[in-house]
Amino acid sequence: MRGSAIVFVWFALAAAGCEASSEPSVTPDAAAPAAKLPSLGLNDVSVLLPVPSSPSAPGYLGPTSAGERGELLPMAVYDAIPPFPVVPKQGLDYTRLRAVAVRFDGCFRHPQSDCEAQIRLVMQPITDKGDTRDSAVHLFYKLSDAELPGLVRELRRLRSLAPEVADGPLDVHAGFAAQGGEGPYATALNALVLRLAGEQNFIRMTFFLRAPPTNEVWFFGGFDRKDGVLAQLDIVGVGKSNQRVILTPSDGGYSFDFLPVEKAPEDTSLLLSSDGAKAASREALEKALGAFARIENPAKYSPDDLPCAGCHVSAAVTGYAKQNLQAELSKMPDAFTSTRDLSLRGGASGFTSSLRAFGWFGKNAMISQRVVNESAAVVDDFEKRFPEK
Repeated sequence: MRGSAIVFVWFALAAAGCEASSEPSVTPDAAAPAAKLPSLGLNDVSVLLPVPSSPSAPGYLGPTSAGERGELLPMAVYDAIPPFPVVPKQGLDYTRLRAVAVRFDGCFRHPQSDCEAQIRLVMQPITDKGDTRDSAVHLFYKLSDAELPGLVRELRRLRSLAPEVADGPLDVHAGFAAQGGEGPYATALNALVLRLAGEQNFIRMTFFLRAPPTNEVWFFGGFDRKDGVLAQLDIVGVGKSNQRVILTPSDGGYSFDFLPVEKAPEDTSLLLSSDGAKAASREALEKALGAFARIENPAKYSPDDLPCAGCHVSAAVTGYAKQNLQAELSKMPDAFTSTRDLSLRGGASGFTSSLRAFGWFGKNAMISQRVVNESAAVVDDFEKRFPEK
């Protein structure tokens, strides 16, 4: 599907009359000042779209959607994802992939590098009945520093097109949900993405696949892309390989097994088993929660500083600790804090059968605390560097 172009409509005031008219004409200096655009909130920089009713639902970008910078996900890049023992109904399907989330970031930090401005898309396979498969690709597009001020202005304009959005917790985007995929907000959002993102500035793809649901197995991996050449992502604590996660459910509990096992930069092993967490001393439990508090804190670690699996299980295992062990991550000294509402919406907390960070599990919204925290940091960065004048 292809995005529509953003249409800017300009209203001008003019004075018309015959030569004998005594009415003065309106000069530019007399024109009314432009209305001030609204401030940004979490839902303006991290946009979770409603689940499309089918792959053909209007307003949802797909891999072949293209603007002036080319297709969002060329087939040649997608084909680099290796084969896994994943049944088709739960695997990735290029023709069914649709963007279910869009993220804007002015300062994605790579190790030992400065900020990099990005647009990122989350695409998941959509069934004919309007359901999502528990697999996804995460697509990264690099923006120039010169593009960033204009992007922030455009995000504020998009906010003005979605009066349904309240300045509150990160949630399914209320404007898109109310107006639909052909409404003014969706049309402008898609046009913005297609103007700024495409094959020309496509720099990374990560993937997430789920094996048969009865086995509760997931695979993580990714590729960096430079000058059109793909290189396997070097994941912290894992290396240049894919990572497998196995969940063994128990009566009211869980056990996660990582391969390769990650213990850098934080050792999270204690909370990977509910039995281990219950048997731990209070001191050991709080030490493990402190590790996850730092993992979820974008001021402590950028995504490139962290392995995949630890981030993706965080909401489930820390949610279990809060609900069953009265141990709360937000009370840890290294927990992220903000003046913005960091409340967690969706079903990610304590739900061990989904490792989704920002997207959908079936028809249930999944929003991780790390994504909420990152969104708050992005808004603060945008408002500080590019205040509305």
